[in-house]
Amino acid sequence: MESLLQDIFPGQPLDSRADLIALSRGGISMKEVHRLLAALSLTLREISRILPVSERQLNRYRDDDTLRKDLSSHLIQLVELFEQGYAVFGKEKFDRWVRTENRAIDNNRPIDLMDTPIGIDLINDIVGRVAHGVYS
Repeated sequence: MESLLQDIFPGQPLDSRADLIALSRGGISMKEVHRLLAALSLTLREISRILPVSERQLNRYRDDDTLRKDLSSHLIQLVELFEQGYAVFGKEKFDRWVRTENRAIDNNRPIDLMDTPIGIDLINDIVGRVAHGVYS
């Protein structure tokens, strides 16, 4: 079974962390962003709240325009988080879970914490605990 990263970035070498660094340095195209949105069941509005860029600005990009390195790296981390979440919860349940208030994060919704790498790491830790049966 292919990974989400392979589905979103077909033809890209994605065998190592170095490959992901190269992908983020090269920038993710808006065409790939649209594939990412579809694969992760995210809206343009949700992704604009996660990334430090407005929905209006994202709408202005053409399909062949690429995002900056920091935005691209953030999106790659997001895909990895969702891939982990889908493996643990299943796609539909994880998509609901990220939009539901959670006591483990002070009744915040996980999606609202994904605007920083630290927030993504925190959500990843919670998903990992769930995977190992440690409910918090």
